[in-house]
Amino acid sequence: MVDAFTAYLVVFGALPVALMAAYVYYELDTAAGQSLRRRGVTQRGITVATAVPLGTVLLFGAVGDVNVFASDQVLWAVGYPTVGLLLVFAAGMVGLNICHTLGRRWRRLHPDNDVPTGSLDPGEVACTGEVGAEPVGTAPVTEREAVCWSWSVEVLDPHSVGNVYLQPEKWATVEDDESGVSFVVDDGSGPVRVDPAGASLDLAATRTRSFDAGATPPEDWPDPAPTVERTHGDKPRTYEESIAVPGDTVAVAGHAVEGNDGLVVSGPDTHVAIGSLATAARRYRTRAAVYGLAGVVGVAVAVDWLAALYGVF
Repeated sequence: MVDAFTAYLVVFGALPVALMAAYVYYELDTAAGQSLRRRGVTQRGITVATAVPLGTVLLFGAVGDVNVFASDQVLWAVGYPTVGLLLVFAAGMVGLNICHTLGRRWRRLHPDNDVPTGSLDPGEVACTGEVGAEPVGTAPVTEREAVCWSWSVEVLDPHSVGNVYLQPEKWATVEDDESGVSFVVDDGSGPVRVDPAGASLDLAATRTRSFDAGATPPEDWPDPAPTVERTHGDKPRTYEESIAVPGDTVAVAGHAVEGNDGLVVSGPDTHVAIGSLATAARRYRTRAAVYGLAGVVGVAVAVDWLAALYGVF
């Protein structure tokens, strides 16, 4: 059993991790959190990724056997290592969260689930087809004609915290979005309509548009992120946009319901990816495996070192 001061050090280590987790949890509901959601981070995953490491270190602190007073530098002996290992533990758990999310997408987009677009029934569906010619919208960054698009904007050192000695300046995503117009997908057996509003999009034909610090965008530019231009116009920023256009082959998975013009795939569970179901599934399987392996390694290393630090084994 550890002493009261060691328990204090456990709390000392837990506090920054809990604060960071709370920030990410609420950030996921904002536009800037779109990039995290797209990668597979969920609010439930953040909660688990916080609770499990904190619960583990509290358990180790209760059953372990460590005398912090044996060191002249208490914080360096237990406190700071606890913070570092908790962050590694939490990062590993986030990796497992992303692996789980991407694994679900892989299962939904698996080619075994492929059904001809003209034979789909209401409920969970998966299909591959060609995007119809009409209608089209206008992508907000490059003004290309497209049926759906995703874009993001990165700003160099948006919060002005860069320091050549302490923390170098870095690019950070400050806003992004996914949208489009309702479009038709057809593999030759009949059309099905897809509503991309709120869907997860994995697109191609990526282009960027960059502005130097203080540069003013052209007057005819649609400016998809006016808040970013007002707030960060004095810094370099880069917009990136990917689209799907008529004639593209796309894989679609989601929930289909009967609409006024036939079956419509819509809702937050909808996923649209460039390429066939087999191509999209292979892409998500690879990503899930990479994040899963990294997550397992991170968790295993953190648990092993925490156990040694607190004298559990």
